[in-house]
Amino acid sequence: MTDDRPRPVKTTKASIALVRAVHDSDGATLSELADRLEMAKSTVHNHLHTLVDEGFLVRDGDTYHVGLQFLPFGEHARTRHPLYTTARQRVYALAEQTGNEADFIVEENGRAYSLEYAIGESSRGGLPESSPFRAGNRFHMHNCASGKAMLASMPESRVREIIDRWGLPATTDHTITEESVLFDELEAIRDRGYATNDEELIDGYRSIGASVTSPDGEVVGAFSIGGPTYRMAVDESTTEEIAQLLGDEIDALEAALF
Repeated sequence: MTDDRPRPVKTTKASIALVRAVHDSDGATLSELADRLEMAKSTVHNHLHTLVDEGFLVRDGDTYHVGLQFLPFGEHARTRHPLYTTARQRVYALAEQTGNEADFIVEENGRAYSLEYAIGESSRGGLPESSPFRAGNRFHMHNCASGKAMLASMPESRVREIIDRWGLPATTDHTITEESVLFDELEAIRDRGYATNDEELIDGYRSIGASVTSPDGEVVGAFSIGGPTYRMAVDESTTEEIAQLLGDEIDALEAALF
């Protein structure tokens, strides 16, 4: 019996690994990439030459950077998403109502992607330029409010698949890194209807998130509202007020879509 399963193409995987390494390093030299990926310099050179020739990487002296060739691909992937237009309106409404940061997150292949992002008036200047919530950015699901909200709405088998693939890496001292603790947290999220992120992704940042589901219970995304800890109070009344705003916007979105 022959094995008809598709087999990954090693050269393609190597090129993708190089692009990711260049992106994650915010630029890298040939030697740095060869060391990081444990590849021969001659092999790395050939891949880099091809990627530069096709416009997916650009070279500045000895350093390679991600090229603008990726920009139309990313923007197309974002705007073609069936929830993009409606969710975008809700994100800006949440940012305007609260004065804080608001975003809409979707899950793909076990990672969270920011589909839309807006900053309220009182948050401008209070968030880091490298905020992972900016549209198009990707991050883990276990250390942010929107990601945990989506995990809490998924079957346990799917949550375990995501953990098995990506693990529970820590990004701050407050990140949940143990499965048992995460599953206890997900149970609490299901009980109260929203998730919180108290400096679990970024030091000095707090947020509240809630998931959006289709009529058949499928998780389609999540909204969150957040900001610097000095402005995002942890008292129950403030948290419940923000959770109610999220619930209202989610109800409106689900009514418009389903």
